[in-house]
Amino acid sequence: MTRRGTKAGRFVRLVTAGVLGAVLTLVSAPPAGAEPAGPVQNDFLSAMLYSVAHPRAFPTGANEPGCRPGPRHPRPVVLVNGTLENAYANWSRLSPRLRSDGYCVFAFNYGGVDGSPFQQLGPMRASARQLAAFVDHVRAVTGARRVDLVGHSQGGLLPLHYINRLGGRDTVHHMIGVEPASRGVHGYGLLTLIGRTPGLSQVLSLPCAACADATADSPFLRETAEGGYTRPEVRYTTIISRTDGVVTVPEAQLPPAPGVTNIVTQDVCPLDLTDHVNAVYDDITLRLVRNALDPATAVPPGCHVVLPLLPPQH
Repeated sequence: MTRRGTKAGRFVRLVTAGVLGAVLTLVSAPPAGAEPAGPVQNDFLSAMLYSVAHPRAFPTGANEPGCRPGPRHPRPVVLVNGTLENAYANWSRLSPRLRSDGYCVFAFNYGGVDGSPFQQLGPMRASARQLAAFVDHVRAVTGARRVDLVGHSQGGLLPLHYINRLGGRDTVHHMIGVEPASRGVHGYGLLTLIGRTPGLSQVLSLPCAACADATADSPFLRETAEGGYTRPEVRYTTIISRTDGVVTVPEAQLPPAPGVTNIVTQDVCPLDLTDHVNAVYDDITLRLVRNALDPATAVPPGCHVVLPLLPPQH
């Protein structure tokens, strides 16, 4: 099988798994009631499995009552999860690190059924309004005028709509996208084909309207990019791995402009082969995020090579 076909297959399996999970959740909703913060996880699969068993869990360090930003980190950090993901599965590793760095950290679920572990499936315009309301809430409870956003996958695209169309240019200081679908994804031709085929686009929109909205050149993407992808009042950083498997480097990076920094992971650590979902559990990627949030205390990522165990030689 070609590399191109393998990536397309992975994308189809990802969407299919999310749709099936969402349907099962709708049929059998979990019991109501808040759960305590979940443990720190070392990889996305472990975090996602934990969130399926504890669908109301949130990452440690997020949404702490009474947190007030200090002079060192005067802006709260709002974490924006990606398609099919929830706040815990997406941020169980980064959130406690940011809290230990001294940030007030906030995370939320949106674009999905309340109590479901599978989120961010709904129309992205509606999700952008949810993001706007959550940012307003964070600003109200912290007294901060602006926030910094860190988003993964479609969580790196959604804030662009909020900034460009819903007034976010006045409330966001820095937007950091991790493996972001900044310009929409082609799905190696799959999503574009579906979007242009009469009838199929409506089918795609039923279980995952966000998938249709994130298709390259969709009406949502054209509306978001009208007048340019970025605004001069906001700083932007994108971090993308060449081995992502879902989003390509051109799909992730923003057009060159003042205040825009595009980082390719392998340009920093050539042997870091992190993929789309595990980037938010990759120490090098997370160090790049933390450096972007606070350049004054930036630390070079610890590039390292993990070699497979070899059988003993006889």
